[in-house]
Order: sequence, then structure tokens, then C-alpha cells
Amino acid sequence: MLGAVIHNKNNTLVIDFPRGMSDLQLKLMSVGINRMPQEIYLTNQKNDDIRVELYSESEIGQHLIRLFQPTDTLADLNNTEIAIINVDMAIKTELENNIIHDQYDSVKELLEEIEEITHKAGKYTESFYFPLTVQIDDRETGKLYEEHNSILMDYVSEVKSAIEEEQNRDTNNMAKYFHGNENLEDKLVSAEWTVEERNGELYGCVNVRLREVLTEEEEESIKDWIVGQNSDGFGESFEQIPLETEEGDLYISFWNAGKDYFICNKDEMEIYILQQREPQIGGM
Repeated sequence: MLGAVIHNKNNTLVIDFPRGMSDLQLKLMSVGINRMPQEIYLTNQKNDDIRVELYSESEIGQHLIRLFQPTDTLADLNNTEIAIINVDMAIKTELENNIIHDQYDSVKELLEEIEEITHKAGKYTESFYFPLTVQIDDRETGKLYEEHNSILMDYVSEVKSAIEEEQNRDTNNMAKYFHGNENLEDKLVSAEWTVEERNGELYGCVNVRLREVLTEEEEESIKDWIVGQNSDGFGESFEQIPLETEEGDLYISFWNAGKDYFICNKDEMEIYILQQREPQIGGM
């Protein structure tokens, strides 16, 4: 939909959007730009070190360009494209017509509208929980060792931000990766990974929005899909990104091979938390 001509001194990059953030970073490096997309502003002034010109051959794209300001970045551009592409099909035509008729004054206003209509499309919500495993990098030995989950309670906002940033590198709606059950694909509007505090510990949480209530079979399919994403998909890439803290670099895993690993719905999580609070045999 949108493209950009990016000038860096005597080097020029012509690139279309949206793209994976890793791919975008490599494209920028190919013309000598070592900044992150979040650090490259959409400005085209003569004295700018890096100049960005936006273009589009489509009518909707040409109207979309007018929403971007010099304070917006390449990351904002990419995320906006992803949000529009992934918007619910039931309202996509209406959204595109609104863009063409200049119904929005800023990218922020457009994204807020997308979020609102996504919520309306998904009348039903479900949450699924799973334990987090934490490892810390020993600065003296350089080795990783497992740390108790409670260490994350001092960094809740940082963990949430890191998950959101990594999740948005390729999509702001993980539901696009769900396949295998056509009825469930039609029901599933959005899926978002985050974390939630329970009983003094932080747990992974996937919030899903649905057009209809899940059947028991569909709920099991969702759980299996979350396990797959946690072990081999999104979770596998996230666990390789260190969270810098005063104690050292923390590495957070959404999955482990232990017998205590689980994926549970909200009611099941409440039961689990109650069981954790009960006195254990041999305890104080």
C-alpha cells in the first residue's frame, strides 16, 4: 500500500511496507543506516541526515500518507500498515472508505478506531494462562541459571512492553497465525500475548476476542495452538531477547518441558491459584 524512498547521504533505499522488523532492519543496514526503525522519523528536510519520502500508487495509500507527521517513525508506518491489513474483514471496506474520505486526522486516531472496531467485532473474550520460566545471566561466569519467577514483579511494565514490542515486529494480531479449524478461524478476531500478576507471581496470558462462544473442542484447539506458539513460534523468538535489569539480563520463556507446565482458562486458573495458597504437606 505504502512505499518509502529513504536517503542516507549518497545511498538510496526504495522499500515497500509492511515488512517484518528484522527484514526492515537489514534493508536499512544495506544503505548504511544503523538506527532502529523506531528512531527514523518521517522527515524530508534538506539538512536531515536521513530523509524519508512516502509514496503510494493506490488511492487509499495516498490518503493514508497525509496522516503521517514528522514526529512519526518508520516503525509507526509499518505498524499502521500491519493494523490495516489485519483488520476484521467485516469492517475493512468501511475503514478503507473512511481513510479515502479523510475521516481521520492522525495515525493515532486511525489506530484507536481500529482497536475499537476490533473490540466490537469480538463480542466475547477468553483468557488463557501459562507459567513463565526465568533465567538470569551470571555476569561473572557468563552462564544462565534459573531464577524464581517473583523477580519479574519488579519489572512488570518492562516485561509487558518487551512482549508488545516483539509481538508487533510482524503483526499486532497473532490470530492471523491460527490455522487448522475453519469454524474457529471464523470465530477468532484477535489474540494478544501479555502477562498478568497472580498470587505474587507473573504468568503469561493470551487474551482472545471471539465472534461466538468457544465449544469445548475449540477451546482445546486454542490451547494447543498457544502451546505451539509458546514453544516454537513467537515464544521461541521472545525467549532469546534479554531484559536488562539491575540483577542482570533476564531471559523469559513462555514454555518448558516440565510436568508442571500448563495452559488453562480463567476458571481453571482460579482453581490453580487457590490450590497454590493451600498449605502443602510438610510445609510450615
